[in-house]
Amino acid sequence: VEDIVYRIGRLNGIGFVWDPLEEQWMANFRELRAYVKRFNSTLVPERYRADIGLGYWVAAQRGAYKRKMLSKERRRLLDSTGFVWDAVSCTSQG
Repeated sequence: VEDIVYRIGRLNGIGFVWDPLEEQWMANFRELRAYVKRFNSTLVPERYRADIGLGYWVAAQRGAYKRKMLSKERRRLLDSTGFVWDAVSCTSQG
C-alpha cells in the first residue's frame, strides 16, 4: 500500500493527468474564457479560424445541454461566462 501511495505521489508531482477527458474539457473551457475576454461573447462561430476546434466544442456543449447530457458542474462553469445556450434564436433576433 505504501508503494502505491508513493507512486501516486510521484505521478502527481510530475503533473500526471488522471482524467484526460476532463482535462481536455477544461482546456477548451479556458479557451472559451479567453474568447469571451477578447470578444465579450460566447457566440463562437463554428468555423472560427483562429481556433476551429473551439467553435465545434461550443456547438457540442449546446448539443449536450439540449440532450440533457451536460453535468450541472459544467453547466455552472459555462453559465459563469454568460454562455448563450440557444445561439440560433439569439442570432436570428439580430
